[in-house]
Order: sequence, then structure tokens, then C-alpha cells
Amino acid sequence: MRAESGLGTEQELRRRLSLATPMDTVRGMSFQTTLEVVRVDLGEEALARCVKQLGEPNYKSFFTYPVSDYLRLQYSAAWMLMEKHGGFDNAIRRTAGGMAPGFLGSVVGKAFMLLTKEGPRQLINNMPVAFRAASSFGEVSVHWTGPRSGVLTTKRDFLLYMGHEGGLLGLFRAMGIKDARVSGRQTGPLDNEVEFSWG
Repeated sequence: MRAESGLGTEQELRRRLSLATPMDTVRGMSFQTTLEVVRVDLGEEALARCVKQLGEPNYKSFFTYPVSDYLRLQYSAAWMLMEKHGGFDNAIRRTAGGMAPGFLGSVVGKAFMLLTKEGPRQLINNMPVAFRAASSFGEVSVHWTGPRSGVLTTKRDFLLYMGHEGGLLGLFRAMGIKDARVSGRQTGPLDNEVEFSWG
């Protein structure tokens, strides 16, 4: 069992919110995925409590919304899911785990799936493009350390590294790869690194 990151505090949420500007946005799909996890794992009553905290009850997949709103939702949802999933970090991994299947089921995602005929490498190479399609902030790069291993690096990224772990695992699961491994860490105030490998 990995130790908790310590990033699941009110103080850490406030720190991230203080760095966000009105130009920093994410697509509504991120909100939808998080709310759906709350509904599936905790039920309609918990979902209603989550929605009540939001100013916008109906998020449209490809509309953009402030990342500050998404951070508040993600933290609230993770705090609600902590007990069920064994801590804040696992709760974040769980909320992000549905991102890949949701994205891959979209029109844009289906186009990306055409890149997977030779396995996940091409799809992972296009993650910087997918990240830019989903958010207005940050820089993402992929460095390969072997034929089936690499490091995903994000800079000025408001999302937590456990979210990227969950997203990558969701991607591997959506592609039917069962032996994938991911391990992330925060390397700067809004910077992350996630090592990944498979079979």
C-alpha cells in the first residue's frame, strides 16, 4: 500500500486555487466523469450534494469551465469517496480512471483510437494533443525510456499526479492491457512526473 501524498488537504486546494487564472479552463467532460463516479459509487443523494456545491448543474462535454470550479468539485468528490477507496489519493485515481473511456468514446477519442493499431505507444505519444483538447493550461511531454515504458511530464498543471495515474490506468484498461504499472510524483508547485510501463 503506497503512502498518501498529503495533497488532499484544504490548504493544498486553496494553494492551487490561488494560482489559477480566469484563462485556465477544462472541458465539461471532466466534470461529468467525476460526478458520474460519485453517482455510481455513493448514490443519487451524494451526487445531489455534490451538484448543490456547483454553480452550473449541467456541464456540456466540450464547453469550457474554470479549472478552479473543477478543482473544488474534484476535491469535494474525493473527500466523499475517501472512505470507500482507502484514502484521498485512491479516490482521485478512481475519479480520473473514467476519463479515458469517456474521452475514447467521444468523436475526438474515436479518431485517437485509430492510432492504436500498433498498441498504446502511438496513443500515448498523442497525449499532449489530447491534454490540450481537454484543458487550456499546462504543458505535457512524453519521454520514452524503453519500447514499453516512459515518463509523462506535466508543467503548470493544476491536476494532481494521482489523476494522471488514474487516467493512464484507465487508458490501458480501455485498450485491454492488464499488466500496466504507473507511479507518479509532484516535482514542482504545479509540475508532475508519472512513470508508466506495460508487459
